[in-house]
Amino acid sequence: MKVRPLTFKDIEFKPHRVVKGGVQGLLNLPNNITVSIVGGSTLYGDGIDTFEVAAWYTDSSEWIKLSDHDDVKGYVEKDEIDFLLFELSKK
Repeated sequence: MKVRPLTFKDIEFKPHRVVKGGVQGLLNLPNNITVSIVGGSTLYGDGIDTFEVAAWYTDSSEWIKLSDHDDVKGYVEKDEIDFLLFELSKK
């Protein structure tokens, strides 16, 4: 059975638990990776068109490097999140 790839539309955003005015969403990929997508206020994305993305292996909490210099990738546009989710789903 083929699983449909997860996309930006699958993210359920809620108010950020720490950052006032921010939003956050989590996706658990079938391959044991958790993806955090946040934005707004003081975060690296406005929470509307751009977002800050981080990912880690769910069972070990080991961070996955998303950019050349960091585990967190900032100012990511919605269509780029779809690409990141696709790439992370192949790990």
